Amino acid sequence: MTVTALHGFTLEAVELAPVPVITVLARGRLTHEDYLSLIPQLQAAIDEQTSDRLRLVFDARELRGWEPRAALDDLRLSIHHGLAVERVALITDARWLSLLSRLAGLLMPGQIRSFREREAGDAWVRS
Repeated sequence: MTVTALHGFTLEAVELAPVPVITVLARGRLTHEDYLSLIPQLQAAIDEQTSDRLRLVFDARELRGWEPRAALDDLRLSIHHGLAVERVALITDARWLSLLSRLAGLLMPGQIRSFREREAGDAWVRS
């Protein structure tokens, strides 16, 4: 996966007992190339999950937005995996991103909640 100081994703599958959780850190202004790199790694992490429902922590404290094509990639990714998502903890200080997550929540049967602190998001997503 391409990760630079300016933009990109870092993905990690972790065990936050009692459930497995996929964590994604997004930074900078995301590009289409960032998604081309993320998608196979995300699919591999999903395939390794022991649960039939996904739990995600999306740390967006360093996210500055998307290029137009990357925004479409994000929408496609949400549509493709949205039905399998049980909970998403969005970690952000940005009000615009919290509002955007509420809209995304209308497209998914799972729960999305915004948190300012990573520890609070981790605790909620594993509860």
